[in-house]
Amino acid sequence: MEEKEALTLEDIANSLCEMLMKKYWGKLWILLEKNPDLKKNFTKFLLNPERVILYLGKTHWGVEYIGDVNSQEIISRNNADIQILDYSKGENLLTDILGIDFSKQTGPVMGLPAYNEDLIFPTNEAMDIMIGNGWNLFGQSMILGINTSGFVLQEGMCHRIVNGFFYGTNQSGLVTRNVKWLDLFPLKIDDTDVEGGALEFCLWPNIAEVIMHDVHFQYPLPSGFREEKWYSLNRFVELISSKDTSEPQITAFLAEPENQFILKMAFMGKKISSECELEWQSEERKAIRPDFFIEGSNGYSDIVEFKLPNLKNINNIVGRENRETFSAEINSYISQTREYEYYFEDPKNREFAEKKHNINVLYPRRILVMGRRWMLDTPDWRRLENDYRNIMIKTYDEVIDLVLSHLYS
Repeated sequence: MEEKEALTLEDIANSLCEMLMKKYWGKLWILLEKNPDLKKNFTKFLLNPERVILYLGKTHWGVEYIGDVNSQEIISRNNADIQILDYSKGENLLTDILGIDFSKQTGPVMGLPAYNEDLIFPTNEAMDIMIGNGWNLFGQSMILGINTSGFVLQEGMCHRIVNGFFYGTNQSGLVTRNVKWLDLFPLKIDDTDVEGGALEFCLWPNIAEVIMHDVHFQYPLPSGFREEKWYSLNRFVELISSKDTSEPQITAFLAEPENQFILKMAFMGKKISSECELEWQSEERKAIRPDFFIEGSNGYSDIVEFKLPNLKNINNIVGRENRETFSAEINSYISQTREYEYYFEDPKNREFAEKKHNINVLYPRRILVMGRRWMLDTPDWRRLENDYRNIMIKTYDEVIDLVLSHLYS
């Protein structure tokens, strides 16, 4: 008997997209074309996503939609970026997707409900940080989960998360993950297949009802949403979505007074100082010029440096197993921020910064913003990041999630 050729991840991704197009995406499109009045409130990133991420687990597979919740039009196109991630060796698919570990909490593990809209789920440590920074527990409509050891996907069940916010912590502080739209489906193995078990990718058993629900669904937005902040955040998203955008364009946009709320909300700051040039007081060296100093509630400032959303190299982790390290590109960015840290080790430099720019800096956190979540947020990346002292690396998606979290609350 001729052996079957093993499917590659690319083969699986193509097959899943064909199935979704035939049974779900295409059906939505046909209904919208027949009923144009439904387009106004339709969740447009379902058909015009910036990216679709497919996930493979042991018992379930998933599809996450990344896009602008305030998009104004639906464009007929078939060129969305598709990514597939294999988490089939992991113990909890949802934990791997979120990048936040709830297993150390004292409460029980809960089965994830079939439908979850406006779910807020922090670890206890994250909740302490959020409350300490003025997070409004009663400021929004939400389903709040606390003091549990996370969720598990239930056997044979489909799950959906819409506008969910998940919070954890790492060595640098608060970690926020916003899930705009995530569908999870059962994954079955046909044990009768003598070749080793064929995979069966399921969809909703009541798919016609789901399609009718989704075509009429209006994505949840916070009440009292402030128009000017929504406008500014949209412009920021548009800016980082263009491959022609430069680093100076990004920092100049964020430095504008009407846009500084993005930095304040993302990094819990109360005052922003941009591009302060600082000369060395005890050494003959080139002056430093960090992108931003963000003053916290204690009166001391951290340093935030922005790099491009699109990294030059695809491979951001290099080296053999157990000897991995960041790529030369990322290490060069980290070295640049290390120079800033070294500057403030000198008391004369600290005194000069306070006199010239009215900023107090002592043992600052170095925050590096670069790339997109799908480029960097992997188990290997998170493990490697923990080895670096006093450096916090955030993706642009994390910055946006943090701002949205504040605006919804």
